[in-house]
Amino acid sequence: MPQRLPLLLILLLVSSAVFVADNGMFPRFFRWVASVPHLDKAGHFVLMGLLAWSANLAFRHHRLCPGVLTGSLITAAVVFAEEFSQKWFPARSFDWRDLLADALGILCASMFSPKAQSPRETSPEAGPPAS
Repeated sequence: MPQRLPLLLILLLVSSAVFVADNGMFPRFFRWVASVPHLDKAGHFVLMGLLAWSANLAFRHHRLCPGVLTGSLITAAVVFAEEFSQKWFPARSFDWRDLLADALGILCASMFSPKAQSPRETSPEAGPPAS
């Protein structure tokens, strides 16, 4: 459970923000973020990076193939689907720069996730992983 707790908390934060935005319930905070140049993009970068990082942690840094962390891939699929779905919400609008900031955040999280630099060897002659 401790490895999943960060993911659950960040999912709650992100899904709450998406719900508020999709329903046009923009509190003052969102207006303030929109008034500062590029702060929205920085928010996308940080939030989606944290989401990917915590997903990688929850999946124990599992890899589908070399260089592709399962948590980052799932995060990218869900986040990209949500960004494209904004086309069908009257209170939202699709912005490719948001998508780019999301992708960069996920990519950085993948690169800096623990164990991202040195995947474990699975061959018997490799011996136990170095600590």
